[in-house]
Amino acid sequence: MAKAIFTEEFHFTSMKRNAGWSAYPKPEPQYYPREFIDAAVKAGRATEVKPSVRKGRASAADRADEPGS
Repeated sequence: MAKAIFTEEFHFTSMKRNAGWSAYPKPEPQYYPREFIDAAVKAGRATEVKPSVRKGRASAADRADEPGS
């Protein structure tokens, strides 16, 4: 799941699966499938919120650089 802050109402029907979503403007981030977030950002209705990296947890890119990966 991805998250974004929606600035305008947005409705989307997936071309990949039998599903559709709607989002309404809120000041806090909302979680939706990546397909929906990407479409909302492309349409200018939302701003994606990047995931925060928790202290003590390496990102996938960091783990790929570790020996034995």
